[in-house]
Order: sequence, then C-alpha cells, then structure tokens
Amino acid sequence: MAAPVLTAGEVCPKPKAQITRTVAEYLDQWLAEYATRKAAPTLELYRELAGHVKRAIGTVQLTKLTTLQLQRVYNSLLDSRGKKGKGLAVKTVRHVHGLVHIALKTAVKWGLLKINPAQACDLPPVPLRESPAMDQHGTTKFMEACAGHWLRDLFATAFSTGARRGELLALTWPDIDLDTSIVTIRKSLEQTRHGLRVKETKSRKIRRLNLPETSLQLLRRLKDRQAEARRMFGAEYRADLDLVFCHPDGNYIRPDVVTKAARRIAKKAGIAGVSLHTIRHSHGSQLLSLGVPLPTVSKRLGHANVHVTATVYSHALPEDEIAAAQIWNDAMSQTLNPAPGSIDRRTQEARVTATAWLHLAARCRSNSDLSV
Repeated sequence: MAAPVLTAGEVCPKPKAQITRTVAEYLDQWLAEYATRKAAPTLELYRELAGHVKRAIGTVQLTKLTTLQLQRVYNSLLDSRGKKGKGLAVKTVRHVHGLVHIALKTAVKWGLLKINPAQACDLPPVPLRESPAMDQHGTTKFMEACAGHWLRDLFATAFSTGARRGELLALTWPDIDLDTSIVTIRKSLEQTRHGLRVKETKSRKIRRLNLPETSLQLLRRLKDRQAEARRMFGAEYRADLDLVFCHPDGNYIRPDVVTKAARRIAKKAGIAGVSLHTIRHSHGSQLLSLGVPLPTVSKRLGHANVHVTATVYSHALPEDEIAAAQIWNDAMSQTLNPAPGSIDRRTQEARVTATAWLHLAARCRSNSDLSV
C-alpha cells in the first residue's frame, strides 16, 4: 500500500501508542475481572499471594516479563521472605506460583501475552507428612479433658460425625431429625476479615449422615438446655438463627474460638499436635480401622471422590500396623525363617522373593503418605 500523500502544511500523524501494563497493574486487573467471583477468604488469599510478586517485580512491564525473573522471585521467597528472615514454606510458594500461572494464562487468552512465562518455572515438591489421627485411647483422653467445657457437645459431635468445623457451626435444628437419626449437612460458617458468612460446603454437595445413639442423646439434652436459655434471654435470643451449637444468646460461634479451645484441651490432655481437624481425621481413620468400606467413609466425610479419601487416609493407626505385621507373620513366618536344615532351593527362592516384596511395600508406603 502506497504511503499517504501530504499536502503543504500537513503533519504526518503519530502512530497510536501501544498500551503498556506493569505486572502489578495487570495482577490488579486480573483480580478485579477474574478473582472477585471467588469466596471472600479465597479473594483475600489471592491478594496476599499476588502481593509477594507485586512487591518484587511489580514495576516490570507485563510484555517483558521472563521466566528467569519469576524463578528468581520464587527462589527469594523460599530463601528469605518469611517470618524472622526465614523462607516461606514450599507449599506457600507453590500457591504463589499457581496464582501467577493462572493469571498469566488468562493474559494469553486476552491477547496480552503470546506465551506464559510461568510455564517453565521449577519449584521443589511439597514435603510429605502424615496427617495426625487419634485412636480410641486418644479420643477418650481428649473427651475427659473437656469435661464441663461449654464446647464439649460440639467436640463430641465432631468425633461422631467427622463434620468440618464450619459445617458444625452452621448446623441448625431443622437440619437434625432426632426421630430418624439423620443429620443433613448443607452449609458451612466461614470467618473473613469482614465478619462471618454462611456459604456452601467445601464440596458444594449436601450430605446426610446417620447419627449414633450416644449423639442423639447428647443432642436431645442440648436442645432442652437451649430451650431454657431461650426463656432466659427472651427477645434478645437469636431464635432466627436456630443454631445447634451457639453462644448462650443463640448467636454464631467464631471458628477461631473453637480452634483455640481444641488446642487448649488437647494440651491439657497431654496430646501433642492436635487441632480440630485432627478430630475429623480421627473419625475417618477409626472407621477404616473398624472395617467400614472406603466408599462409605468417603461419603460420610463429604470428600469429592473416593480417591481423595484413599490419599488422605493412606496411613494407618499404630494398632493396624501391628495387626498387619502379625497377620503376615502368621502366614509367612515359615517361609522367611524356616527351621535349620530344612531350606531347599525353592524355599530359598521364595524367601528372597518375599523379602523383596517387603522392601517394595515399604518404599511404596513411604511414597504414598500424603496430607491435606
């Protein structure tokens, strides 16, 4: 195409300047356009994660962002950006990377980038750790330690249902049918910087659980006590909420109040490393230990699928490990340790094979222990 011909006195128009965005400006735009649809705590987390990147390379032009620059940010976070000069946890840095990767993938879709520079970044794997769980003895010690505590009924129900903290705190009396022994879990209470809000359950599914007789008796007594509290508080009682577990005036209990109480009780009971989520793990572990089928446990806990349950509970309680070793010993002791003089060639081969299987099983087990 021929260049335009200019007449005397005309000035050649300047080309339109290309809009340039910095990394910080784009992340703010992405949070506004994409992340605001998320739940409040999730949005708060996204902003916190994005803050690490904005502080480090926020002034870099988005179109000039490189994989090396991102990799250096992640390395710096791992080395020295945590509390007291310590690096952040690997899991936290991987969350930062996950957010950046999604944000830049969106930039590619919007035509702001040709490639995603976060695609080629390398991060270390999250260290594997086993989720703690209490056996029957630990459960008994915990419940004895919280005798007389105002949240004892909540903890007892947590042990018998495996329900999440927020699910218990959002539970209302219409959700419980004391005649059919069924509790319906359909919502959850969450705590944000702006206050409390009721939302869907984590799996966004409604589930119904059968309650054991001991829990039914406990809930009946609790309902009777609440009836007395309603009479005492009169119009000030939050009858509109109709909560099962609540303050004396019928109002919501903040989730962090329950968490702190659980830790204090566990410390009093002499049980180390226990939180409220440990009670949920204990419920699942104890059911599996008693022979309850995995799909039933998965449904009761409200997991997305059976694979999640199998991953979370790939560990076993100590007594199950002892029982497994004893069963193997009863079946294979003669193969591995026959009487002197009775080892023939086939027996020797069987012993070597069995030993190899034992080592392989141990390695597989150490690689499959994951946490949530």
